[in-house]
Amino acid sequence: MKTVLKDYQKKGVRKIEHFNGRALLADEMGLGKTFQALQWLKNHPEIKIAIVVCPAHLKWVWQAEARKHVDIKSVILSGQKPPKVRIKSNPRLIIINYNILQYWLKYLIALKPQLLIPDEGHFIKSRKAKRTKAIKELSKKIPYVIVISGTPLTNRPSELWTTLNLIKPKEFSSFFSYAFRYCKPTRTPWGWNYKGSSNLAELHKKLKSTMMIRRLKKDVLKELPDKIRQVVPLEIEDRKEYQSAVDNFIKWLKKKSATKAQRAKKAQQLVKLGYLKRLAAELKMKAVFDWIDSFLEESNEKIVIYAIHKKIITAIHDKYKKISVVLDGSTSPRKRKLAITTFQKNKKVRMFIGNIKAAGTGITLTAASTLAFVEIDWTPHSQVEDRIHRITQKNICMIYYLVAKGTIEEKLCLILQEKQEVIAQTLDGNIETNKLDIFTELEKSLKKQRSKK
Repeated sequence: MKTVLKDYQKKGVRKIEHFNGRALLADEMGLGKTFQALQWLKNHPEIKIAIVVCPAHLKWVWQAEARKHVDIKSVILSGQKPPKVRIKSNPRLIIINYNILQYWLKYLIALKPQLLIPDEGHFIKSRKAKRTKAIKELSKKIPYVIVISGTPLTNRPSELWTTLNLIKPKEFSSFFSYAFRYCKPTRTPWGWNYKGSSNLAELHKKLKSTMMIRRLKKDVLKELPDKIRQVVPLEIEDRKEYQSAVDNFIKWLKKKSATKAQRAKKAQQLVKLGYLKRLAAELKMKAVFDWIDSFLEESNEKIVIYAIHKKIITAIHDKYKKISVVLDGSTSPRKRKLAITTFQKNKKVRMFIGNIKAAGTGITLTAASTLAFVEIDWTPHSQVEDRIHRITQKNICMIYYLVAKGTIEEKLCLILQEKQEVIAQTLDGNIETNKLDIFTELEKSLKKQRSKK
């Protein structure tokens, strides 16, 4: 089914056209910036090759969105050694992450791309960073540049110059001219400091008239559903370990624990699926942290994170301990209430980390309008989603499913999506008796996967 642009998205695409394909798409998170950029590309068939540069954890999101929304063929680049010959599949969209861009520069420039889309524009805020220099080098002969960022200005105007220079190099050619006008520089014993700000109203007006497209959720509230779900495919770190677990589970499990292997013989398929699910979750954690880091930098909002296993919950809490509270099965009633109250009222606490079973019902977390599932449960998640989607919630709720690409998580997520409506209608939330169907379908899917090899 063809994806239809909402009215504000149509206006965004027209605005990119108005700016002659050189624009800063700075809509608030959740408003479909990726879709708008892809639609502009779709509207220009004369553009044969476009390059998306993004954080590594977003590469598969771009590929999925391009296929789903505009049916554009894409390829993802990985590693630091480009091939000696051109990619045979002849894709229209090439997707690469910032960290390896410098190694692919010569290869990509030789392709003569016509459109460059740097996503998460704050990744190039530093003038001295290698990624910024690589983007600048790549952009030199590319006629169209669309920078995407929900927060192009994270701290101070000085950090915005690299983006402006990339899009409009003639208008913003000199950093020092820009800095003395908009950054209120001060002289120190060690040189000039550009951490200040000045003439911001003038800068905002200039950006709006020359390149920037910026809408907030509150501006387009009537066009949005009250709850938006998005599946975010993430790569796992050790594909060989996961595939080994799929191909020969008992053999793999014996290496981990003989006791566990013995238990697995009693209910091999059930345990196998459970272990595969846990393994997939553990192997994607680096990508999960990258995604959370991007959210925290791109937005000043709070977020609710849900997981299942203690190991995963602990790892997340350890990394974000200063800005988070946690609620799992071991949390006492007193600390449970304190965690919820702290998250709801303390502005410095930006993250609530909860166990799906222990914190998935009976609590209100409306201080956040964004929720992310780090692990996927065996049953639909609508009740858990409703911890932020309550009567007192005034904002659109964004629900993200951070799914390990090419694993049992991806299959489970698909099955749950298909069953959600039927289960809700038939069982009114009591889906215990339906678990066997989910396990059976997962088993069939894995067998089908093995038979293709």
